[in-house]
Amino acid sequence: MGIKDIADKAGVSQTTVSLALNGRKGISTNTRNRILIIAEELNYRVPSNRSYVYPSEGVIIFAKVYKHGLILNKDQNIFILDYIDGINPVIKDAGYTFEILDQRVEDINTFIDVINNKNPEGLIFLGTEHNNEDIKLLSRLKIPYLVIDAYYDFLDTHFIDMNNSQGVYEILTYLTDNGHKNITMISSEQPTSNLKMREKYFISFLDNFGIKSEESVYSVSPGFDGAYEGIKKWIRVKDDLPDALFCYNDVAAYGVIKALKEKGIRVPEDISIVGFDDLPTSAMIEPHLTTIRVPNKQIGEIAGRSIIEKISNKKSEKTTATLVNVELIKRDSVINKYDKMESRNE
Repeated sequence: MGIKDIADKAGVSQTTVSLALNGRKGISTNTRNRILIIAEELNYRVPSNRSYVYPSEGVIIFAKVYKHGLILNKDQNIFILDYIDGINPVIKDAGYTFEILDQRVEDINTFIDVINNKNPEGLIFLGTEHNNEDIKLLSRLKIPYLVIDAYYDFLDTHFIDMNNSQGVYEILTYLTDNGHKNITMISSEQPTSNLKMREKYFISFLDNFGIKSEESVYSVSPGFDGAYEGIKKWIRVKDDLPDALFCYNDVAAYGVIKALKEKGIRVPEDISIVGFDDLPTSAMIEPHLTTIRVPNKQIGEIAGRSIIEKISNKKSEKTTATLVNVELIKRDSVINKYDKMESRNE
């Protein structure tokens, strides 16, 4: 009998079994004891001189550190809370204290100095508003860390993020299947890693889907007001609107819909709208917003387990990136243009 047999019977990963049998931190006392009992039942030999180290009190920090607050603001609080809801129970079950650091920091080096002085066991860094230069500087940290809500594929950093490529592909598939051939993306003048990726994949997919767009991407100021004012200006200079708009997030979509309605442009009869994030309001506004649901809690759970493994594993391992697939939520803000043409012909 080996570690795999113990893991299968205990319903845990082989990494968890290894932590338990080797007296390492990173799992709860109950889980450790259950694994040791199963190992004994299966006659797995555990060295008798093994001294087991049960989880001592230590702190893992979730750092919601923002540079300007244009993206990480009150509109996105519930989005971030879902990350925390996923991380918190994993960290606590492993015997660690979970601490949230929420502050504005213009100089990332200052933040790093603060963390190094606090010397927690590990750090989960919210990278939403941070560019690749900021993320590179995190290598100065003296503790295990990883980054969520951001991804730079050229950096040797442990990232856990949503799969933006799959999300954009799902949106364009749905829009083109419903007869939309002229599609514009509404992006933000204040880019983030995720927004840059959505733009990149949107543009790269256009030819694949046979989409024609006089203006593939139009950027507005961030937030509801920025989208509202930006689309009002855009409408004034546009002779013809596209069939559909893909908004970089739900909050921007709300501002876009308000601006269109004020100009007498109907959603979705005249133009279809798709968002990204599936905030609670998206199921309540008129029309109910078609959008992408991000499994934030699952991302948080993966981040919690990953940071614990990094803390427990004394060997330096190659960093990895985990991209979690998203889900298209179909609501009322997208019209089937084929059905509309058929009704006109009748």
